[in-house]
Amino acid sequence: MDPDGTPEPVGAGSFDELAARLNSLRGWNGVSYRELHRRVVRARRAAGNPDLPVFNTVYRCLQPGRRRMDVDLVADIVRALAADEAVVARWRQVCQVIAGLTADSSWVTVAGELPADSTEFVGRHAELAAITGGGERSPVVVVDGMAGVGKTSLAVRAAHRLAHRDGAEVRLWADLRGYDADRAPADPLAVLDEFLRRLGVPGKEIHRLGPDGRQATYRRLLADRRPVVVLDNAADADQVCPLLPDRPGGIVLITSRRRLTGLAGARLVHLDALPETESLDMLRRLVGEAKVAEDTEAAARIAELVGHLPLALTVVAGRIRNRRDWTLRDHAARLAERRDSLRVEDELENAIGLSYADLPADAALLLRLLAIHPGRDVDTRAAAALAGVDLPKAEALLGELVAGSLVQRSVQDRFGLHDVVRLYAAGLARDVDAASARRAALGRLFGYYRHAACRAMDRYAPHECDRRPVVSTSDVPAPDFADVAAATAWLDAERHNLVGITVLTEEQGGHEDAATMSPILNRYLYNALHFADAEIVHGIAVRAADPLVQASAYLSLGAVYLRSNRYQESIDRLKQALARYEAGGDRASWARALNNLGNAFDRLSDFAAAEDCYRQALLVHRETGNRTSESRALGNLGNSAMRVGDWDKAEAYLDEALAIMLEVGDRVGECLTYGNLGTVHEQQGHSAEALGHYRRALATAREFGYPFPETEALLHIGSLLARLGEHDDALTHLTEALDLARRNSLGEFEIKALNGIGIALGDLGDAAGSITRHREALAVAEKLGDRYEQARAHKGIGHGAAVAGDTGMADEHGRKAQALLTEIGLR
Repeated sequence: MDPDGTPEPVGAGSFDELAARLNSLRGWNGVSYRELHRRVVRARRAAGNPDLPVFNTVYRCLQPGRRRMDVDLVADIVRALAADEAVVARWRQVCQVIAGLTADSSWVTVAGELPADSTEFVGRHAELAAITGGGERSPVVVVDGMAGVGKTSLAVRAAHRLAHRDGAEVRLWADLRGYDADRAPADPLAVLDEFLRRLGVPGKEIHRLGPDGRQATYRRLLADRRPVVVLDNAADADQVCPLLPDRPGGIVLITSRRRLTGLAGARLVHLDALPETESLDMLRRLVGEAKVAEDTEAAARIAELVGHLPLALTVVAGRIRNRRDWTLRDHAARLAERRDSLRVEDELENAIGLSYADLPADAALLLRLLAIHPGRDVDTRAAAALAGVDLPKAEALLGELVAGSLVQRSVQDRFGLHDVVRLYAAGLARDVDAASARRAALGRLFGYYRHAACRAMDRYAPHECDRRPVVSTSDVPAPDFADVAAATAWLDAERHNLVGITVLTEEQGGHEDAATMSPILNRYLYNALHFADAEIVHGIAVRAADPLVQASAYLSLGAVYLRSNRYQESIDRLKQALARYEAGGDRASWARALNNLGNAFDRLSDFAAAEDCYRQALLVHRETGNRTSESRALGNLGNSAMRVGDWDKAEAYLDEALAIMLEVGDRVGECLTYGNLGTVHEQQGHSAEALGHYRRALATAREFGYPFPETEALLHIGSLLARLGEHDDALTHLTEALDLARRNSLGEFEIKALNGIGIALGDLGDAAGSITRHREALAVAEKLGDRYEQARAHKGIGHGAAVAGDTGMADEHGRKAQALLTEIGLR
């Protein structure tokens, strides 16, 4: 406190502490919550700020239980209590410091398609025309306005029209979460990560790309594809700038409660409340022409009482439909009574509160619990787990909430809340439900998600059942995963919820439970290249108390970093895993970590160290009877033998590995091993057998949608066809491989494709084209530290230079190639 007793923010270490001090400041100034809300709203109106918070938003900002706080709202509250801008600045700074320590901004919600167009949309003709009108106009449109005014509905309607009119090849949507009460605004780099995936780039090397590289790749992939991108709930201009294309040809629609400045040339479309005629049209659509015709005056009064806000009209219409014995005049009178008796000055809060008051106790409870769910939408099973009811009861309760327009149902039969309804219901949950009851509900949800994830992974990766923990069953049964496709579809749909409940479980003290999600989700997150999510989940497990759980998480992180070409980080994590496994006496897992360490050494061209790791790992896997890991070690030894040209030994190892992989159902390993056996047969001069193996690898990879082995198989086929003199076919396969490698950020394959294309062009007599491709390969190989491919690139440049008559360049690159090969022990 200041010497005069004024509460101060300095020293607050959490949002709860800051909220308590902010509430003390309110009390010290003798201002009621209602008066404080009025002051904030008046000040924002006077400043022309359309983001007018409801009473509940201001009230909650001063209460405990916050996972984040709106920095601007904190500043406005302090400003309403103390006019001194220096004081406001101190509160803002402390809030920002705490936010920086607790933000979960990398957890984002993105879709590669537009949300469904609302059937309840009416009016907004002028605004639609302003967005969709032709001519040479800015491709960036910002739709701003207060909460509940229909910004998202307008943006989605316009996006669908533009996508249909222009034949948009790319349609992207993201919730930027600028006004979420409990979570930080989405990190634009994390959104870029997800956008790139939906553009065909499953983020293997997104960390390597860095911010500029992600942005450049995103913009390159959008070029000439007439994209329609919707960025919903933006916090500020800085959040959206990295997500904007750099050339005309598409459109980006941004919604925000604030008037965004700093977006040069953007078209601004401000939304006010609906005109009375459009409010009545909306009511007619929602409750029927006949109902409104019975008493148009009462209908107009209802629209006035809810401020002509589309969201409020939707919620009230749900109440009207559910109370058919009430007249419109009865509904108008009840809205007026509640506003006057509770002094509810916000029309949106009044409408939501009145509909909530009508709910049966069990439906009201489910609404409150859905509001504290960590994700954006749920299915019926998750809702049942939250509420502690069976599936038929959950379906009935969800149906009741949908009928009351408090919950939105998507076409995939998933259920979500508008952010304003979520905020309102989450506040009630903290007021009405004991903390222990909320924790119990979230515990049931975690138990269901963990159990269902285990069942999905049993279908997705049956050969690794022994690597996942045995978990208790859930009262809510898991879905029936008929095949790999069904399991994968569920994991894809629930990924954000699985990561979210894991984070929330740790935050609420369930650290050891949360850590079990790491080995459960590991193979899925790794194969699907969801490395940001993997780092979150494995990072939680690294902090577990059990050293063997830590070891498993370090092993998983080592594999993620290896696939991301972060070789030194991979080696560091794998060595930490090895130390913990050795101390804990877990020989089987120690050997798996050692096998991965060998892969890291191999990437750095330390082939002797790699082979030593593989041999030690193989001995242990055979001792412990781990067939899956045994096959991988054999495959890696085959790779090592291939590196030094011992083709007979390589064939023996790979044949043995393939037999085990077919036995245990390791389809990824099968793809890779077919490819490696093809290489062996090719080097032995058996071209037909080699092509057969390569094509089996390609077919299997495409059957199961694995981009990594698909790219490798295309490389093998292209390179072999080039050696057989079928250069046109070779270039077709190699170019397809290069495209896949770049779209999937598979850096090591990008190098090989470029070198392969360089060789093929050289054989066709295109020395200049060959040199260009080899130089591109050299640049990538140097960046990744792959000395073997650097040597191949230098050799290719030297060959091209010799053909072109530049003997100086030819000699220079020949010497560099020889030096690199000698350095790594291949000459």
